[in-house]
Amino acid sequence: MDDISVNWSETRWNEIKANISPFLVKSGYAEGDFSFVPISGLTGENIKEPVDSKTCPWYSGPTLIQALDTLPNEKRNPTGPLRIPVLDKTLDQGVIAYGKIESGTLNIGDKIQLWPSGYPAQVGSILDHKNAQVMFARPGENVQIKLIHIEDEKMIQKGDIICGRENPVPVSMLFEAELDILELLDYKPIMSKGYTCIMHCHTFADDCIIKDILEAVEFDEKTQ
Repeated sequence: MDDISVNWSETRWNEIKANISPFLVKSGYAEGDFSFVPISGLTGENIKEPVDSKTCPWYSGPTLIQALDTLPNEKRNPTGPLRIPVLDKTLDQGVIAYGKIESGTLNIGDKIQLWPSGYPAQVGSILDHKNAQVMFARPGENVQIKLIHIEDEKMIQKGDIICGRENPVPVSMLFEAELDILELLDYKPIMSKGYTCIMHCHTFADDCIIKDILEAVEFDEKTQ
C-alpha cells in the first residue's frame, strides 16, 4: 500500500478487493472465508503495529498479525492413522525424510511404510523444527525422520506418504475430477482431450494428461 502509485489510497484498496473477491469465490471459497488487510511489507506498517491514522484514515481494522491470530485452529487427530507427506529427503549418515505430520503420532522405533512404493522402514530418530531430538511428534509438527532399512535415497521420493504398516494409505489408480478452469496458458488456450499439465496434490507433483472430458459447463457471474 505504500507504493508511490497507491500511497494508501482507499480507491485503489476497494478496486483490489472488488477484483480479487470474485476470483476467490470462483475458486471455491465462501465470502466469509477470507478478509483483506492493508499492509506495507517494506515499512512494516499494519503488520504488527497499527498503521498511523494520518497515513490511512479510512482503515480501523486489525493488523495482519491480529487477523492471523483470530483464524480458527485446524482440527488435528493425534490418535488417527499416521500420515506424513514427504516434503524432501537427504542423505546424512542414513536417509533423512522431511515432512509435516497431518494425522497420528510418530514415535521413535515405530514400524512404518512408504507409499505408494510399499517399502517398510523404522523410525530411528526424530528431530523437531529446532533440530532438537524428541521421542515423539504430533499432528502439525514439522519433523526430520531418520529412516532405518531405507539404504538408498532413491527408495523415497518427494510426495510419498509415510504411514503405519497396520493402516496404510489407500491407493487408487483412476479417479474422476471436477475442475474449475480459472486461467489457461497463452500458448495452450484450450483444454481438450490430450491436454498435458501438472497435477499437484499436497507435496506430490507429476505430469498428467487429460484422458477424457465427461461434461463441460460454462458458468458466468449470474449463474454463480
